[in-house]
Amino acid sequence: MTFAAIRMTARCTVCGVLVVLVGSAAIAQEQASRHSFRFRDTELRSALDSLMRWYGIQMVYLEHDVAGKRTSAECADCRFVDALDTILEEEGLLWKVVGGQVILQRSVLEAGSATATFAGTIRDSLTGEGVAAASVLLLVQEGQDPSGKVYRWCSTNPYGFFSLRNIRPGEYVLRVQRLGYQKLMQRIRIDSDSTVHNIAMVEQGFIHTGVTVEGQRSAFSALTSISRGLYIRATPSDHNQYLLEGARIYNPLHFGGVMSTFNGDALRDVQSIAGGVPPYYGGRIGGILDVSLRDGTEQGMAGSATVGSLGSSLLLEGPVLSTTTFVVSGRRGYPDLLFPGIASNETPSDQRSVELMGKLTHRLSDDQRLSLSAFFGRDVYNARAAGVSNTLSNSLRWGNAAANLRWIGVASPALFFNASAIYTRYSVDILHRLDALGRLTESFPSNYLIEDVALRAHAEYFYDQYHTVLGGVELVRHRMDGRINEFSSQIAPMMFAGFSPWELSVYFQDQWRLVPSVQTEIGVRATSFVAEQGSFSAVDPRFSLLIELRDDLRLFSSFSSVTQFVHPYRNSGIFLFYPSLFLYPSTDQIKPSTSLQVSVGLEHVFKEDRYRLAFESYFRMTHKLHEFLYDSVMVGSLSEALLLGEGEIYGAELTLEKRLGSVVGTIRYGYSWASNRFAELNGGASFHPRFDRRHELYATLSYVPSENLTLSAIALLSANRLSLFEPNGLAEAKSADASALFGEAMRSQYAEPYDLNGGRLPGFQRLELRAERTFTSWGVPSFVSLRLLNGYSLVDPFVWDMRENPDTRLRWRVTLDAPPLFPLYPVVSVGLRF
Repeated sequence: MTFAAIRMTARCTVCGVLVVLVGSAAIAQEQASRHSFRFRDTELRSALDSLMRWYGIQMVYLEHDVAGKRTSAECADCRFVDALDTILEEEGLLWKVVGGQVILQRSVLEAGSATATFAGTIRDSLTGEGVAAASVLLLVQEGQDPSGKVYRWCSTNPYGFFSLRNIRPGEYVLRVQRLGYQKLMQRIRIDSDSTVHNIAMVEQGFIHTGVTVEGQRSAFSALTSISRGLYIRATPSDHNQYLLEGARIYNPLHFGGVMSTFNGDALRDVQSIAGGVPPYYGGRIGGILDVSLRDGTEQGMAGSATVGSLGSSLLLEGPVLSTTTFVVSGRRGYPDLLFPGIASNETPSDQRSVELMGKLTHRLSDDQRLSLSAFFGRDVYNARAAGVSNTLSNSLRWGNAAANLRWIGVASPALFFNASAIYTRYSVDILHRLDALGRLTESFPSNYLIEDVALRAHAEYFYDQYHTVLGGVELVRHRMDGRINEFSSQIAPMMFAGFSPWELSVYFQDQWRLVPSVQTEIGVRATSFVAEQGSFSAVDPRFSLLIELRDDLRLFSSFSSVTQFVHPYRNSGIFLFYPSLFLYPSTDQIKPSTSLQVSVGLEHVFKEDRYRLAFESYFRMTHKLHEFLYDSVMVGSLSEALLLGEGEIYGAELTLEKRLGSVVGTIRYGYSWASNRFAELNGGASFHPRFDRRHELYATLSYVPSENLTLSAIALLSANRLSLFEPNGLAEAKSADASALFGEAMRSQYAEPYDLNGGRLPGFQRLELRAERTFTSWGVPSFVSLRLLNGYSLVDPFVWDMRENPDTRLRWRVTLDAPPLFPLYPVVSVGLRF
């Protein structure tokens, strides 16, 4: 090369460098210019044009690189560089400065390079169990910012699993956070090998004026309603679906609500769903209560034991082998031993209950676990009623049994699965014995049994940062047997012979992140119900939408369609007043019920997530609603007395929660308006159903003044009218319209008799105060608790009255002698933890 050529090349190079330096200086001068903006689902081209106008900097890009792309981004008081990086995040575009202009070009991976999948399971550092709903964020560091900006994020599923796909290999900062756990931040390097990681989180302690309050969820408030049943939005409790470790529990309810059905110390999580039901749930037109058990500690044998005036319980957990753990819990309740004298009737009832539940977990590998869980519950209720010339003895026994063999694992860094084989059994035995003077003793027995054998498979595929696909299949074989006597139903008998329907369900859902602040879930559940008595099919769409208006403000909405093929009976007789129930299948004469529900709500968290304020409104319509009409002429079966109609429920709920600190609690007020309409009833005009609860006020409070003292309170006030919140009991029972409705005088200011085809059940007032003191005795952590309960939680408020009537269905009736809110009765428990 000649000297002239070399000189010419150097001159061009210097000129090029000068051009770049001049352009960079021009852009650097613009750094003094700062702007704030907020784009929501805006065309990328329009966002870039706005930056050019605001900062006065020219940008060059190819049309096909930005065509069809949209962005959602916001920035406060940003320099040009920060603004451009924010808008181009995850758009696959890079920028550089050339000749005073900003050039945008498509990001192209070098030959041989590849993306990676960062996946793993977030686990509790002590128990080793998956942490659900934890936020997992990958941060990219820039400049002197020690944390960096968010590159990708996701949430863990109910088993603690997460997956982030198409990650550029490199250095990142991992941040994991979950309420009740210490925030985790660590530097990581992601390579292209796409391995699955196990990440441990430590429970968080919140310090307030020298008091440490654990941030873990309290089972006290979550479980108090289970024992009496959850009335979700004017729906009776048996229309809800109760699940323990994925196994259906048909009737986990006790009479009176004196104890919780599930021991809170053995539980990992309690999830309650009132609206927006995901497609992997089906078969009930009410809400969902999904309860999961802990796996048991790997740190050695541990447990707790409690002895009290209402019941005793025992919990044990620990390792069996190096890779196997267990947890087992048992409880025996005997409320009738201490409080028989509180009952208003002369012959107090006999109430007993027992529950056993446990779980055995074997770790096949770091990514796969096999578990066997089981549940057994049994309740006994005995009562006597004396008439003028006869005596009625009643015996009710009901119980549940369930077992679930479940395999949970990670098939690949992007695919999570679980499969189950489930057995469920529910039975009820009823015996009425009528002893009449001068006549033979008459017995009226009823018995019922339903057994389910189910196979279920579920998978979650993390397709990319925008889509997570869920799908599964469930096959259930039901078997029903028994006979319900007309004496118990007060309408007609019900025979179960040869009822063995098959139920096959397939579901699919796409969790779609449209933009960073908008997420939606679109799903469907298809079910076929096949039996000799009739076959049906249904397709139920599900939809939910979540919009983050701000970091602390969210708008949510949902639409759910649910078809119910197996129906719980809660319409008349003893089934109207007591937790015992039976279920009947859909047939050619008994059509499936379909529920459509729409809800819209707003949620605001403030004070660093310590407080949550939520408002939700809803509307639900039920088609082919079941009602049973009493007729003076005996019919052959309940199916012949069946009426099909429509029901509507609309209302709103306002909830305020304090979630962190030495004082936590919830207060919720719900207003609902329910109406049913049947062509054969009330002249075709709408009327209020039995379980309409117009007003409901629910409040819980927990205060920890010192590290060894906890004070708690629960109040539940439910009424058809605001006047029923008065402490003197059911004011409505004295009203003239109630007397006209039931056609006879009231027994007392608290008593209210019922007819068979009308009248709303009255509300009730429940109050519970609790104080628990912990201490150390002979080196063993111990505790003593004092509970103060009102009469509703201790005694049978229903009084049996005998009648002289040739129709056996009308030889008895039940009236309510509702206990007032006060006085409160003491219950003492003593226990230890080891």
